[in-house]
Amino acid sequence: MSRTVEDILEFERLREIVRRYTTCEPGRRAVEALAFSTGRAALEAAFVLIEEAVAHLRAGGEMGFGALADPEPWLERLSVPGHVLAPVQLLDAASLVETAGALKLSLRHETAKHPRLSERAAALPDLSGLSKAIRRAILPNAEISDDASPELKRIRGTIGKTREKLRQDLKRIIRARGEEPGEDYVTLRNDRFVIPVRAAERRNVPGVVHGASSTGQTVFVEPLETVDSNNHLVQLAEDEAAEIVRILDELTSRLRGEHPALAAATETIALVDSLFARARFAREFQCTTPVFIDGARLRLDAARHPALEDKLRKQERAVVPLSLELGGPDTVLVVSGPNTGGKTVALKTVGLAILAAQSGIPVAAERAELPLVDHVLADIGDEQSIAADLSTFSAHMLNLRVMLETATPQSLVLVDEMGTGTAPEEGAALAVALLEEFRERGCLILATTHHDRLKAYASTTPGVLNSAMEFDGENLRPTYRLLTGVPGVSCGIAIAERLGMPATAIARAKKEMDPNVREAGELIAYLHRSRDQMEDLKRQSAAEFERLGAERLALRTDWVERQRKRLAELETKFNLTLKNYEQQIARVVEAVKDRELRAQLEKQTKRQSLKARTEARDETNASVVEHLAESQEDLGTTT
Repeated sequence: MSRTVEDILEFERLREIVRRYTTCEPGRRAVEALAFSTGRAALEAAFVLIEEAVAHLRAGGEMGFGALADPEPWLERLSVPGHVLAPVQLLDAASLVETAGALKLSLRHETAKHPRLSERAAALPDLSGLSKAIRRAILPNAEISDDASPELKRIRGTIGKTREKLRQDLKRIIRARGEEPGEDYVTLRNDRFVIPVRAAERRNVPGVVHGASSTGQTVFVEPLETVDSNNHLVQLAEDEAAEIVRILDELTSRLRGEHPALAAATETIALVDSLFARARFAREFQCTTPVFIDGARLRLDAARHPALEDKLRKQERAVVPLSLELGGPDTVLVVSGPNTGGKTVALKTVGLAILAAQSGIPVAAERAELPLVDHVLADIGDEQSIAADLSTFSAHMLNLRVMLETATPQSLVLVDEMGTGTAPEEGAALAVALLEEFRERGCLILATTHHDRLKAYASTTPGVLNSAMEFDGENLRPTYRLLTGVPGVSCGIAIAERLGMPATAIARAKKEMDPNVREAGELIAYLHRSRDQMEDLKRQSAAEFERLGAERLALRTDWVERQRKRLAELETKFNLTLKNYEQQIARVVEAVKDRELRAQLEKQTKRQSLKARTEARDETNASVVEHLAESQEDLGTTT
């Protein structure tokens, strides 16, 4: 059987990872139900809720339902007319009601921060009276409380009194017989109170025998005078059982009347648990909320395949992120490079990002701008079928035919190792023809290949881009980085040489290579080296720019500090000079004998002193601003 695209891209593994972050069974089922959708409004609404859950977690909050038992079994039984729930199931129902109430209460005052989550919680029904009735009737150990009903309390009170009287009567009979220690106790057999009697003395105690000891030397007798009391006790036990059934039936009926509300509460709790599971997944895997864009365009920055990342984390290894842009005039990306270089992982990463986004799961990337596609069509891996008598090539051709029949301008097409499984020339020709068929349909297409003809096709065809999985030529190992704009090198001979293949075989293989192919390989290798040199130059330039910026900042900081000290010194000198001037004026004024004239002089002097101080400060400030502007121009900064 042909695998589904979810199987190929390992979507179930993603769901399994998200499921780990749920806290209750309804939440786990909600995660399992997440599936590919094309409904933009519903998806965007889900991501708004997830973002609110992320914000709640980031603020130090939590949301869990670990104490909630799975409501599904008793909810199903509740829908069966006449079925009476067991005490344990009724306690589970009370737990559901209380959990819903706690959720409603926890988000009551979060409307401003988390409006959508609060709206969901506010819609939960208030069934607290129902849970209180259950808790009042049923104890935590699932036994029925004496207070469940007045009738049950009366019956149990009568049972207690009857049992005690029966014990006393039996002890009186034992004392009257003068039994030896070890034979002077009251016990139960067949739910009736009896006394032990030696088998040899059986006829001395008129009554009903209810059994014997393992040795046969003792029999357990219900004396005739206590038969009525035992019968009364049995009748009371039956009355108690009937009253318990009535109580359970009454509570079940009350629950049955609220079945829609209970089902809605379960659904809301499941949704909230799945939202917070996705939020925890987003926090743990540094995910982003996807932005859905119109048209056939996508952009992924630092995207990762969650299943691969999860696996490598357990090995204390890091995954190499993938970044790419596709769309607009360029709708086809041809990825080439060595085996085990990461080509297939690149396809799966892009495909899973789309599946995750359109299933309401945050994307494991720093940025994700994605189209809403109608289909993710993938031909990845070996589809050989012995049962159907299909070779690998035939299986791929059948799969690609179905993909062509299904593809629309809104589809994403992923094809791994195009043109393999047959003669290289025929395979390459078929691969080019198929890519053209998909391109004419307006799809977004990612295809991997080893064929040089496909690399040439990508280099010369408008709308088609070459890209390469980077290969470390010095250490002869892949780096798993995707480089757009250059074709990849297969490096098969170099890898074989590194793995210890005989030198004679390596030399013969190089000799047997087509000169044009060898020349093309050398050209591609040169392009890769040139790109690496450009990347190094960019990194060096960026580092130098950062260094110069740091130096400029240090110079500016030092200059500002020196100017601040200088201004403080000038202000201190100015204040000291003004103070001396005011003191001299004060002495002159004091020398004036005429009181009225002295008052006028004092008033005038203060006014002139204040004016002088203000004018001096304004002039100083203007000079400072002019000086700062000139100095900042020298430092290459502006205010």
